[in-house]
Amino acid sequence: MNIPKTVFRAGMVITLAVTLFSFGCSVDGASLFQKEGCINCHRFKGAGGSICPDLTDVAGKRSDAWLRQQIKDPGLNFPDSTMPEFGHLSEKEIQALVDYLKS
Repeated sequence: MNIPKTVFRAGMVITLAVTLFSFGCSVDGASLFQKEGCINCHRFKGAGGSICPDLTDVAGKRSDAWLRQQIKDPGLNFPDSTMPEFGHLSEKEIQALVDYLKS
C-alpha cells in the first residue's frame, strides 16, 4: 500500500495534536500570573502590587474550588469586587494559577 505523502503528513499532524491534547502542554501559573496582570494588583511572596489583597497565604485560607471561582468570576464571591473576570482562561490555565498560589 502506497500512502501519498500529504495524507501521511496530515496523519502525523493529527496524531501529534491528539497526543498533546491528551497529555496536555504544561501551563505555567507563574507566567500566567504575570501575563494576565495579576501581579500588577496583587502581592505574592513579596512581589507585586499592593492595591489588592496579598495572595501569599490565600491557598491556606480558601479551597481550590473557591479560588477557581474567584478567578473566573470574582463578582460571585464579592459583588462589589473591582477584580476583572478571567473567564476567558481555560480550566487548565485556571488550575495552573491555583497551583501557583498553593506553591
